[in-house]
Amino acid sequence: MKLDRRKCRKYADQELKIPKSNGLLYAEQIAYIIRTAVRVIDHHRVLILYVYPQEDVTEGDFRPKFTVFQGRDDFVTLARKEDGTAAWRVSAFNDLGAGWPFRRECAFFSPKDEERIQRSLRDKEKKGLHSLEWAQSRIQQQRRMERQRRKEQEILVRMEALQPLPQDIGEWLHYNVMPAYFFYDYKKGRKMVKGMCSSCGKEVEIAGARHNRKAVCPGCGREVTMKARGRRGYLRDRKTCQVLQKTGSDEVVIRIVKCYYIYKTDDLPEKIICENARLFVKKQEAGGIRCETYYESYGGLLTNWRHGVRPVFCHWQYNFEADQCGHVYCSNLPKELEGTPWQYCPVKAYYGHYPEEMEMEPFLSAYLEHPKFEHLIKTGFFRLATGLAYSRYQSCELDETQDRTHRLLGVMAEDVPFLRHLDPDFAVLGTFREYCRLNLKDRQKLLLWQMGNKVERDVLKILAHITPHRLMRYMDSQYSFLSLRKTKSGAQRYPSMQALVSEYRDYLEMCVKQKYDMRNSFVLYPKDLQKSHDKVAHRIRMKADAKVRRDFKKAYHDIAGQMDFEMDGMKILYPATPDEIISEGNTLHHCVGGYVDRVARKECVILFLRQCADESKSFYTIEVREREVVQVRGMKNDPPTPKVKKFMEQWKKRVLAAPAMQQAA
Repeated sequence: MKLDRRKCRKYADQELKIPKSNGLLYAEQIAYIIRTAVRVIDHHRVLILYVYPQEDVTEGDFRPKFTVFQGRDDFVTLARKEDGTAAWRVSAFNDLGAGWPFRRECAFFSPKDEERIQRSLRDKEKKGLHSLEWAQSRIQQQRRMERQRRKEQEILVRMEALQPLPQDIGEWLHYNVMPAYFFYDYKKGRKMVKGMCSSCGKEVEIAGARHNRKAVCPGCGREVTMKARGRRGYLRDRKTCQVLQKTGSDEVVIRIVKCYYIYKTDDLPEKIICENARLFVKKQEAGGIRCETYYESYGGLLTNWRHGVRPVFCHWQYNFEADQCGHVYCSNLPKELEGTPWQYCPVKAYYGHYPEEMEMEPFLSAYLEHPKFEHLIKTGFFRLATGLAYSRYQSCELDETQDRTHRLLGVMAEDVPFLRHLDPDFAVLGTFREYCRLNLKDRQKLLLWQMGNKVERDVLKILAHITPHRLMRYMDSQYSFLSLRKTKSGAQRYPSMQALVSEYRDYLEMCVKQKYDMRNSFVLYPKDLQKSHDKVAHRIRMKADAKVRRDFKKAYHDIAGQMDFEMDGMKILYPATPDEIISEGNTLHHCVGGYVDRVARKECVILFLRQCADESKSFYTIEVREREVVQVRGMKNDPPTPKVKKFMEQWKKRVLAAPAMQQAA
């Protein structure tokens, strides 16, 4: 029976009549005085507790602070505020006051008031407020269970549209997802070894069996890992798979299934397959998707499913149960998606190309967001589709208003077969599009050369002076002997082709500043790039003019304090003047002195890495471009030591990647 609050309010105010000589008014341990009554409200007997503040009664205010109405299956409290208004509260009696439990601050006006509670609640074991506490606790538990029932009933209604999982899901997991083993008894000198394949369950013979080596089962043709029974120990494999099913004309559900294989003493596994989570993905009218997530738990009254994302102990630690990335069951596709917004979504084609664990929700979202998502997969550009679905950053944009592949990619039509075979990502495509814009003749060879030599930058600057063919030929010829050249400390001067290309770019830019004839082959193709580079760098180590000094000072003023960092006895310092950069280059015998103009033009930032024990002594020089560390050079271009590398990694993580650096560098 639920109490009628409107009718209860008629019995809320009962003024307490108490003489000033009553000892309750002077007991320091008492803050509230309680009187009780039993009234018939809405044809039901209701116990009423009037709670009066001792302080108010002493001052002549006989209005109750709290009026508690206690029925058989419900209770409610009318609380009076300081301004005289009242509000209903559903808190238990012990939660009404500032301290807990509230009953410790209260005293009954008379023994009859206490006895009335016990008689009304029909509790023979407990007395007074203890009896009330237990009665209200029981009602609160009933309330919680009722709320839980309502929530779980809504979940059951939500799950009504689900179909059973495919009957062959276990077989598909066994043969396509879970790893297979070949268990055998080791015997020295035996060429053919007989054992059990955990995939097909047959006894087969394999030649040259060795523990933890890979082989192919002659019975089922699957790749197996060979395990000697005496050394295998306890084996446990676990995998995640996803099943797509239709739940409505504009909605699908992604069902997350966890599979566990446990090998104890037998050669065949103990299998545990259970559904772990459900993601209802619905297309929004305004565009995009709305994902409603449920996870399987325990302790439910009607169902064990809970609404929301599975709670985890730590968001920075992997949790298999909460992982929603898994293999995709494709046997029911594309039939299962028919009639939905994802009817032509190429899930099966994509997973067939990358039979690896994937997250389905971003893939379905990308299909609706990008009109040419299906086109990219069908034409073989899987990495571009991956970038659209799973990456927030693309180095170039696709023209998704175009129907032709080459116009969509922004390249020449004759380059499409080459790119399809290459399957580039957005970074590679952006580079190649620049080559197409410049209409370079050997752009395909140049791109393959870059990828083969891991050259990612500085090429376009060089191509302003020479052709791709000559660039590749000259770099290969120089690297053949310069890669063997050592610094004074014994380290490689050019540890990679990228280092040589960057040095070549620096050399050409310095030649332009010196107003050399850039059509002269002697200037463009020096016999020894390192020596020519060092000669030109030596000539331009001079003081900057007044304009450069002003621009230099302003460049460092804009980033003042944003790149500070200190760790492991090392710290970052800023050069105060161009002369300090030139002096740094002279001290460490590298070409940073030629970077003063770039710093003034805000093309890069030069910083000094110093040891805290001697900040005045040159240690390492750092070049930063667009929040990326380009170079870290020590004496005579020495590469950073392991300790310096660790410092740089922490600096990049804590400083360069910070939001305050979005506008810096």
